[in-house]
Amino acid sequence: MKALTRKISRFAITLILVIVAVIVIFRAWVFYTESPWTRDAKFTADIVAIAPDVSGLITDVRVHDNQLVKKDQVLFVVDQPRYQQALDQAEADVAYYQTLVSEKRREAARRNQLGVSAMSREAIDQANNEYQTTEHQLAKATATRDTAQLDLARTLVKAPADGWVTNLNVYRGEFITRGSTAVALVQAHTFYILAYMEETKLEGVRPGYRVEITPLGSNRVLHGTVDSIAAGVTNSSSTIDSKGMATIDSNLEWVRLAQRVPVRIRLDQQQGNIYPSGTTATVVITGARDRQTSDMSPMMKLMHRLREFG
Repeated sequence: MKALTRKISRFAITLILVIVAVIVIFRAWVFYTESPWTRDAKFTADIVAIAPDVSGLITDVRVHDNQLVKKDQVLFVVDQPRYQQALDQAEADVAYYQTLVSEKRREAARRNQLGVSAMSREAIDQANNEYQTTEHQLAKATATRDTAQLDLARTLVKAPADGWVTNLNVYRGEFITRGSTAVALVQAHTFYILAYMEETKLEGVRPGYRVEITPLGSNRVLHGTVDSIAAGVTNSSSTIDSKGMATIDSNLEWVRLAQRVPVRIRLDQQQGNIYPSGTTATVVITGARDRQTSDMSPMMKLMHRLREFG
C-alpha cells in the first residue's frame, strides 16, 4: 500500500512539474512571438561632425582621442599666423580708405560751397562722385576686415557642446581643407535608445510606455520611456523614393519578414557615457505602468537566458 502511495505521489509530482514546464514554455513562447520586444536596439547619441571653417596647416592639437571636453574648449588650431596677417592687411586697407573718404568729403563739401560761380558743374559732380566711390571702397574694405576677423577667430576649432571626442584624425603639421571632417563629438546627456520593432508588435507600443533595456552581454537593466515612433521607413529594394526616411533592410531577402520600425526611447538616467553609441541592447516594452525598480524581472531573466542560447 505504501509503495502504491509513493508511486502515485511521484507520478503526481512529475505530472505537476510537466504541467508547470509546459505553462512556462508556452508563456515564454507567447512572450517571444507576440509581446513588444526586440533584440535589435542600439544606444544612440547626438553626434556632431566637426570640420574647420578655414584651410591651412594644423599648428596645434590640444585634445586626445576619446577625451571628455567642455563646450567651447579648443580642439585644434589652424594656421593662425597666416590669418593674422590677412587681418592686419585688411585693417590697413580700412585705415587707408577712412583717410581717403575724409579727404574726398572735404573736397566735395568745398566745391559744393563754392558753387558754379567759381567752377564748372562737371568739376563739382566729379568731386561728389569720387566721394561716393571712396565710401563704397571703404564699405568693401570694412566687410573684408570683418571676414578676416571671423576667419582668424575660426582658426580655433572649438567643441560646440560638452561631450567625448572620438575618431580624432588630425595631427600637427598636416594640411586640412575647409569643410573636411576632422573629428566626431558625441554629445553628453543626449543618449537614447533606437529600437527597431517589428510592425506586427507595434500595437503594444505607445509614447509614454515604460521600457526595460538590457545591454548585450550584461545583466544590468536600464529603464526608459517610449518617446516616439517613426512615421515612415523604407528599404534598399523599395522602388519608392525614400526622401530622407530611415532605410531598414530585412535580415533575409528570400523570405518575407515583418518590416522593422524605429522606436525612439528616452533613457531615465544620463550619467556619463552609459554605453558607447552604436552598441546593442534588448528592449522590452513593459506597458504604461511606471516601473522604477532596477532588479531584473523573472521574464527578463528568462529572455536573457534565451538570448544566451539564441
